[in-house]
Amino acid sequence: MTLIIFILILSVLVLVHELGHFIVAKKSGIRVEEFGLGLPPRVFGKRIGETVYSFNLLPFGGFVKLTGEDDTEVTSKSDPKSFISKPAYVRAAILVAGVTMNLILAILVFQFVLAANNYKTLYLPLFFDYTFRFGRAETSNTVVASYTEESAGKDAGIEVGEAIIEINDIPVYSIDDVKTQVKDNAGKEIKLLLMDLRRQSSGEIRSINLVPLEDDEGNGIIGVYMTKAVTINYQDEKASAGILHSYNMMSYSAVTFGNLIKASLDARSVAPVSEGIAGPVGIYSVVGNILSYSGSKVILSLLDLVALMSLSLAFLNIMPFPALDGGRLVFVVLEIIRGGKKVSANFEASVHKWGMIFLLGLIVLITFKDVFNILS
Repeated sequence: MTLIIFILILSVLVLVHELGHFIVAKKSGIRVEEFGLGLPPRVFGKRIGETVYSFNLLPFGGFVKLTGEDDTEVTSKSDPKSFISKPAYVRAAILVAGVTMNLILAILVFQFVLAANNYKTLYLPLFFDYTFRFGRAETSNTVVASYTEESAGKDAGIEVGEAIIEINDIPVYSIDDVKTQVKDNAGKEIKLLLMDLRRQSSGEIRSINLVPLEDDEGNGIIGVYMTKAVTINYQDEKASAGILHSYNMMSYSAVTFGNLIKASLDARSVAPVSEGIAGPVGIYSVVGNILSYSGSKVILSLLDLVALMSLSLAFLNIMPFPALDGGRLVFVVLEIIRGGKKVSANFEASVHKWGMIFLLGLIVLITFKDVFNILS
């Protein structure tokens, strides 16, 4: 089931992106040679008008092939239906269309998820202190994120997304507070007060009793990993909640990515970036965790992931990096600045080729990292 949902999510995100390119290209009079579901080799294809609509063997996303998109031949330049023959503003519109569709998808899905959850977000892990511009943020430092292999907390029914707020009637405000209250109680029953950050209300509270296990040093442990997390309340901005939350998440992602880039430059290594980004294997693992631990919120959690990934895809694709839509857009903007004089097609092709090689290498590195993290 995890694999099916994982493939479905990736396919929807990529197809929506490619559909944006397809629609604007068609409206601009550019010949779309093929619109493919999945990646080649082709299993089935049917020509309708000028376009072949194909179904392909590898079930990951899709693609759009435009006449003259990567062709530097004179015939493409003289073909009125080729991409390269169109004015710069038309080519720019086609390049940003995919990102725009991903943004629209994210806004619509966020709006649905928020409306279904009384305009309060699901919990979001915080990796550093950050102030969100819109909504009312409510932060908790003791949110359960996952379990250890042997977990008294899991056995007692603590769920991922619940925050520990009291232990034996003593309030706890940090992970250190939790450790302090638990360490001297190995083998002794304790009472935990939990607030569920996933519920539609301001936080459903319940209490449970459990007996902490004992670690190698004789300290009590409950066998859960905790994180700092935030929920954002949009009760006062219901009509525009999807847009505002998309802005919040986009700005948070931009700052996070900037921090990763800075860390990589300081360390003169791509390790910080690769460690902070999940590849296909990492995303597959996230889907599996959602299916395992989200309980009654599994559908909303999956939809929330779709919106976040769609937003991330838009953010990454619009970055001015070679081979990405944003990188290609840079050359179109340069053409406009130079009064219509194009940059050498061979030079641009070479830049995008090396950019793609770098991206593929980074994906391989991230994939190895994700596999190692799962195995360890």
